[in-house]
Amino acid sequence: LKKKAQAMVVGCAYKEETQLGPVVSEKHKKKVCEWIQKGIDEGAELVLDGRDLVVPGYEKGFFVGPTILDHVKPGMSVGDQEIFGPVTCIKRVKNYEEGIRVMNANPFANGSCIFTSSGYYSRKFAMETDGGMVGINVGIPVPTAYFPFSGNKDSFFGDLHVLGRDGYQFFTRAKTVTTHWFDEEAANRTVGTWEGSTDL
Repeated sequence: LKKKAQAMVVGCAYKEETQLGPVVSEKHKKKVCEWIQKGIDEGAELVLDGRDLVVPGYEKGFFVGPTILDHVKPGMSVGDQEIFGPVTCIKRVKNYEEGIRVMNANPFANGSCIFTSSGYYSRKFAMETDGGMVGINVGIPVPTAYFPFSGNKDSFFGDLHVLGRDGYQFFTRAKTVTTHWFDEEAANRTVGTWEGSTDL
């Protein structure tokens, strides 16, 4: 994992070869770096540190390189909050059952994924995870626009998600129209009743 992360091309988001662009602002860069330090202070092992990354030609850019924190325990805030930065927090578990418990205990549930060759565990995971977007052998389960972007729990606020059916429901106002035509034929008809024989 460290080797793959180190090989990622960090740079300007407008360049085709870039795999990881900058974070949204200088303020957020500082926040991400503070989260990394907090993870270290909480006892996580820093495997890869991306805080001091400088991209040539973009020295003032808001770049944070790939960062890996290992041995993150349940209850550590660095692993229980949404950092919105290139920080991977590794929580080690003994088996699937422990893993799904640890995952679902998190107050956030934006997306979740599993890598497996087992159809049984892929279906079990899809049913049991709290994640609103589920990936099976897909690392970032962010779908195309005709699927809803559907985070759950503290990863979601409001009453509708974004995109998909929820998207057009959000931007659409429902209207109910009830009509009755007062013509000569209608005047001779009892509206809303059924006139027929009740004989069996």
